[in-house]
Amino acid sequence: LILVCLIDSFKNIKNLKEIKKSLADEVWFVINSELKDFKDDLYTEVLTQIIKSSQPYGFFFPATKIGMSLAPRIAGALKVGLCAHVNYLEVKDNQIVMSRPTYGENIIAKLVSKSFPVMATISLGVFNIKYGKEEPLMKEIIFPENFSWSSKLKIRNFIPSKKKPTKLSTAKVVVSGGRGLKNKETFQKLFELAEILGAEVGATRPVCYEGWVEEERMIGVSGVTVKPKVYIGFGISGALQHTVGMENSEFIVAINIDKEAPLVKMANLALICDARKILELLLKKLKS
Repeated sequence: LILVCLIDSFKNIKNLKEIKKSLADEVWFVINSELKDFKDDLYTEVLTQIIKSSQPYGFFFPATKIGMSLAPRIAGALKVGLCAHVNYLEVKDNQIVMSRPTYGENIIAKLVSKSFPVMATISLGVFNIKYGKEEPLMKEIIFPENFSWSSKLKIRNFIPSKKKPTKLSTAKVVVSGGRGLKNKETFQKLFELAEILGAEVGATRPVCYEGWVEEERMIGVSGVTVKPKVYIGFGISGALQHTVGMENSEFIVAINIDKEAPLVKMANLALICDARKILELLLKKLKS
């Protein structure tokens, strides 16, 4: 297992300690000042050259905005297939088998790539964080002198986001909302509840697409996979694309008016009632 890092200098690596504790056998660093800012075309060219020279069996990306930008570009450059939003990997008969929802996200498909390297984007939170017993071998990859580090992109300005990054994939408690909360105003009350409980807020895909909350909080095949000790779903029916992202929660609470909802059936505790009323009662009780 090899971890590839593109950086402008060792001084700017914020998570070097985490890298040293990773399960990787080796960590490869590509160091150049032009890599300070993310530029799709340059990063694509650098990683494409690494893959061509090292010829790995598989090359995987996190399903982040950067990962989802790079993966199809590199797959196109290499003329190989790409499996997106994989939520499970296994090795069977010396082949990498990838699982992901398909056909309207109503079934789970198991896919085997006919091209090499096998390439995929992995949904966030799918794998538990594990640390190795020994530090991986770390080395710098030196590119030929004639390699062009230029990019067609020019960064004119950088405006940092005012929003705090979510810790959804590692949260111990998740309160999540669906369309059963009816509107954005009611959904926003989940943030009040989360602050009281020390939880993170998650959401279904329809809620994110309707603009109630940012897409970074989407749980499911198109978003983050969570494995909290407690998952509380407010007004969530439980479509497959969502449940594959939270089915490994230790204790599931479902609040829904539909007793036949899939999430209700898989819950450890189900409340058959209006999720909005329960949310209001919880906030009133906890605040008092």
